[in-house]
Amino acid sequence: MSEQPVFLGPEIVEKYLVYSTLIPLLEKALINYSSGKEGGVVQPIRTIVPVAKHRGFLGVMPAFSAEDDALTTKLVTFYETKTSSDIPSHQATVLLFEPSNGTLKAVIDGQVITDKRTAAVSAIATKLLKPSPAEVLCILGSGAQAHSHYQAFTQQFLFKEVNKSRDYNNKRNRCSCIG
Repeated sequence: MSEQPVFLGPEIVEKYLVYSTLIPLLEKALINYSSGKEGGVVQPIRTIVPVAKHRGFLGVMPAFSAEDDALTTKLVTFYETKTSSDIPSHQATVLLFEPSNGTLKAVIDGQVITDKRTAAVSAIATKLLKPSPAEVLCILGSGAQAHSHYQAFTQQFLFKEVNKSRDYNNKRNRCSCIG
């Protein structure tokens, strides 16, 4: 009988998934993915399953990296209307498999991974595209993505000023950066 998969909750993921390690690994992964078949990354377009009865969706995002010998799938649910403010509209779980035989090795809370991966890829793009010098960081929004972007960007770049829009959905604040 095979071992039970490990569960890694958000606290563990937050503690060990640090930008100083994540960003270089993602840079390499992006290069491999962009290299097509030679890069050894297989990542088909995500599958979205409508859950029409409950105004929700399930997203399935599998990937395999030959270089890293890593096989994963990210599952994301998104519900347009929440029944409780205690339940986020987006929830994510990452499944890690043993690529040689398909055995499930770990079930990982995917929210921290999603937030940090998104911010890390934004930081990579910013490093390559930002004008030099860029002295002001402006973050639009105030949710989890705003927080993760703030963390990633302030760890990777030096800014003289950091501003954020308190409420991106408020049209009066949409184009202005306010502290």
